[in-house]
Amino acid sequence: MDDASATPRPPETAEFGLVKVGGPVYDYPPAGSLQVRKVAVGEYENNVYVLVAGGEALIVDGADEPDRILPLVEGLTTTGIVQTHNHFDHVAALPALVEALGVPVYAHPDDPPPVPFTAIDEADALRIGDVAVIALHTPGHTPGSVCYVAEGFLFSGDTLFPAGPGKTGGPERFAEVMGSLDRLFAEFPDGTRVCPGHGIDTTLGRERPYVETWRSRGW
Repeated sequence: MDDASATPRPPETAEFGLVKVGGPVYDYPPAGSLQVRKVAVGEYENNVYVLVAGGEALIVDGADEPDRILPLVEGLTTTGIVQTHNHFDHVAALPALVEALGVPVYAHPDDPPPVPFTAIDEADALRIGDVAVIALHTPGHTPGSVCYVAEGFLFSGDTLFPAGPGKTGGPERFAEVMGSLDRLFAEFPDGTRVCPGHGIDTTLGRERPYVETWRSRGW
């Protein structure tokens, strides 16, 4: 059985957050007081998310094309940029964003970005307006990969996509990322929306039946 049939992907529709580089921003239906916006940027079609609540904004991944990201926070008080990991395609816009916005960058110390940053760990809960944004250390794709959870959204970087985890490059790292995924599936309900670093979204409920398929295939 090939991967496509073993782990079917959601349809590439707006319902699952389809965005294209150079195309329009996707605005999710509000979740409580949280508004989430999504845009695709750069050669590797990275997703950048902007979380908005109470007139404040938080950027998830300063990936690329800062000129496309900055308009999303105009008129808002941007409180920071949180990084899911430090692969080059996820950090290229950071210098320009920091210069323009003068905000802190938050990242795990095992994945330092190419700008001064504030180390974040699981004891830290950032806030925008009255919304808490929780950091979860989910190593495997990289040593310092971090997922962020807010109001039913899971911003997974390259830790989890539709149809499985991101590449890890070896059995030890693959076992590590599967341990991170086991934790996510144990701690969060099926309705949690997974917003990855590239491509369309999914939910934990859509992916849960295939976890053992991923574990057995390896990476």
